[in-house]
Amino acid sequence: MKKIFTLITVFIAVFSLRAQEVNSNQKGDSQRKNDILADPVLLIAVPMANVSYERLLSENKGVGINAMITLDPEDDQFTQFSAFYRMYFGKKYASGFFLEGFIPVTTQSDDIYSYNYDDINGYFYTSSVERNNFTTVGVGFGVGGKWVIKNLVIEASGGIARRFGDRDKHYFEEVTGKIMGGIGYRF
Repeated sequence: MKKIFTLITVFIAVFSLRAQEVNSNQKGDSQRKNDILADPVLLIAVPMANVSYERLLSENKGVGINAMITLDPEDDQFTQFSAFYRMYFGKKYASGFFLEGFIPVTTQSDDIYSYNYDDINGYFYTSSVERNNFTTVGVGFGVGGKWVIKNLVIEASGGIARRFGDRDKHYFEEVTGKIMGGIGYRF
């Protein structure tokens, strides 16, 4: 499932990059159109790798993908990839206040415990633990700000999304989020 999702995401990203490319010589536009960011706060505090890539389509639009992956092996395995579309409202090229819509695809582990009752001693004990991985998809929106100083990009953003999946089979929170306190590079 992860391989298929990755393949589809790469295909869509490459297709959208090619479809939206404009000959910069015709417009006299020499703007850099790619942003890559990483979140050092979540890396230190959680620990979670949170990286983002965005392709700037015009001075007020961009599309991209965000990846959030837990790095603690003791914690529940949590991976979220979110494709997003942004509208910028700043005066500079693809910067300032923005609104975004995003689609998070989340993979998570679920532990299922089996309990037995001991009649003689009168207590329950765990007889087995089974770990299942499952995937959910959601729809959400977010807000944020992006500041560009030469090629240095600073972003602060957050969003909330509703997750859809089989709640009868797996336990998961119906709401998920996305946050970025990132520093990056525009190229």
